[in-house]
Amino acid sequence: MDEWVIVDYPVVRPVNVDHMANGVTQALIQVETGKHTFDLGMPVNYKPAFRTVPVSGTSPMRPMQLQFTPSSSEDQT
Repeated sequence: MDEWVIVDYPVVRPVNVDHMANGVTQALIQVETGKHTFDLGMPVNYKPAFRTVPVSGTSPMRPMQLQFTPSSSEDQT
């Protein structure tokens, strides 16, 4: 079944799902139901370095929201 996730980060970055490119931050990302690992690729100047979460019960209107933050203030530029 299709599930929907939005990854929040202060700037647009690529999003990897299970180590494969699958969208960008601040946009809907479609995944299959189940456990997935999300990260923002290189450089790893954000935290956490990855998030592994079960994804289920979502819709395009009610996506799961995952948040990453810069690891220091200089990374926001």
